[in-house]
Amino acid sequence: MIVSDQRPGGADWLVRRVTDLERQVRELQAGRRLEAATIGAGGLTVKGTGGITVEGGGDLHVKGGELRVGNEDGQNQVYVGPLTYSGVPAGTGWTFRRFTGQPVFTLEGSDPEHQFLAVRDAQGNIVFADDTVSGQGLARPWLPVPWSGAGYTQWPGTTSASFTSVLETTIPRQQPRLYVRIRHTADASGTTGELRLMFGGTQLGATVSVAFLVSYAELTVDLPPGTFGETMNLAVEGRRTAGTGAVRATVTASWTQQS
Repeated sequence: MIVSDQRPGGADWLVRRVTDLERQVRELQAGRRLEAATIGAGGLTVKGTGGITVEGGGDLHVKGGELRVGNEDGQNQVYVGPLTYSGVPAGTGWTFRRFTGQPVFTLEGSDPEHQFLAVRDAQGNIVFADDTVSGQGLARPWLPVPWSGAGYTQWPGTTSASFTSVLETTIPRQQPRLYVRIRHTADASGTTGELRLMFGGTQLGATVSVAFLVSYAELTVDLPPGTFGETMNLAVEGRRTAGTGAVRATVTASWTQQS
């Protein structure tokens, strides 16, 4: 008989082979899952619809490295990792980007002890940031706190028959709309007039009628197009249309707001 290494070694070879395979399956089923592992320079790639899930109170740690989430064009939508400014390490920060690549939400700063949180618009302008020098409150936006005289005799006024500036202010452009609350009156019976809100040579909102009665007007208007952060000079102009008294006004509240 010719002996071959491909020939089973006895009549019970198949039984022994099946038994051995069953033992291996039981060991695999009873064995513990991967508890610890190290991935070398080749990295770990998850393709298709696969994913990485952390359950049961587990943690995902990135020590000294970078965590990146990119879009289909290869741009980093999310970055968490070391920061450098002019080649100098500046701690760890993070950046969330729009699909087009512009940063929208960041933790950054050249000084690791004074990093600031920033929200940026589509043009990259910082529209919100916390104050890291004091460690408290906002750096942007700046919030105005207007004040006004309580009695109308303290309010500026005009007796001109033509529109003339009664109140003026200067603010940086931060938002596209403006709210203004104007208190007004004439200071003599029979006197009437008008007020208007001006930005340069452009009137904003409706003309306000004034009579011998303390009242108020609220204007919420769209600002003309301009450059973010530019200085805007605003004015409340008034004129007398009848009578002998003055047309008086004061701004008791004003702020810029979103569209």
